[in-house]
Amino acid sequence: MKPFTLARVLQLAERRGETLARGVKHAHGIWLRARGRQVQLTTLRDAHIARLADELCGGVPAEQLLERNRLQRAQAAELQAAQAAIDDAYRDWQARLAEWMREEQRVKALRLLEERHLAQIAIQQRRIEQRQHDELVELAFHRGSGHRGR
Repeated sequence: MKPFTLARVLQLAERRGETLARGVKHAHGIWLRARGRQVQLTTLRDAHIARLADELCGGVPAEQLLERNRLQRAQAAELQAAQAAIDDAYRDWQARLAEWMREEQRVKALRLLEERHLAQIAIQQRRIEQRQHDELVELAFHRGSGHRGR
């Protein structure tokens, strides 16, 4: 019987799928860390705003207020950068996920071809066994009928 001719292709596709899966997990981790960083920055900003509100009730010198304002602008810029990092990480994660899904479909198709190949071999094997069985029965029948006629 002929071996499955695409066995090596299937093996390589499975390995590539495993590698791509690791890349998807890594990209997802980067996205989660970027989201965590944004939450951290938002918490810091909210705490800063709460402190500033308390200080403003008592009155704050203009110089100090300008410094607080500069700090808020810097925090806003950091939040924008964090959002951009989240967006980039998400796009990368989704691109890797799509590539992995395409490879998984390819692996499934190759496995289906392999299953069909194995089923075809099994059918051929059963036919050979049936043919051999039929030949033995016929041989036994001819031997049996030959001895009875004498």
